[in-house]
Amino acid sequence: MQESAFPHAAAATTPSHDTRLRRVIVTAAAAVALLAAREGRAQAWAYPSFQPPTLTSREFNFGIADAGNAGTSALFQWREGFGLKSQFSLDVGLADPEARGLDNVLFLGGQYAYQLAKSSADVPLDFLLTAGAGFAFGNKTTLRVPVGVSIGHRFPLDGTVALTPYVHPRISLDFCGGCTGDESQLGINFDIGANLELTRVLAIRGTAFFGGSDRFGEDGLGLSLVWTPPGLRR
Repeated sequence: MQESAFPHAAAATTPSHDTRLRRVIVTAAAAVALLAAREGRAQAWAYPSFQPPTLTSREFNFGIADAGNAGTSALFQWREGFGLKSQFSLDVGLADPEARGLDNVLFLGGQYAYQLAKSSADVPLDFLLTAGAGFAFGNKTTLRVPVGVSIGHRFPLDGTVALTPYVHPRISLDFCGGCTGDESQLGINFDIGANLELTRVLAIRGTAFFGGSDRFGEDGLGLSLVWTPPGLRR
């Protein structure tokens, strides 16, 4: 989905408000990335957000992920644009944990996204704010409430082919019903991904994901196929 670029102001001696805001966001994202490298632990299950830094009118994403003790996860995501700068999404999937004593996990989640900024001559990056909540049902019931920013840039390659590398750092409050010890923890998650548009309706999305809370953290890889229904892509 494309929006009009920010108007180019006349040359000035000080950065614009938008430029300063985006620099603050980049700095914060880098800090979260460093923390994620330190905070990663073993967990019960995990999967990536598969969230590029721009909105879509509508897309259906079919993904798989593998993350150590979290095992293999199969995931379906439905994203729907709302207005010019907002997007809602729904996640549903199943995970087969490899950790001893864990049954299969059903997970459900929802997310709201807001386009903070589009790439410009000053800062050639897109910024997408994300906030959501997700439940997992297995041996125990868990709730995760993540907030983050997806940051990246779209590079047109040839014809309809384009590549969008991105990072998606998130901070989440994690709850575990029936777990021993602390039932709530703060987690830091970090995705490094790329979205490869093959045609106007098909794309491939690959992601490496890291971190999490002590109870729910895990590193892994994810791959998905994205379908944007014809006539809806902007």
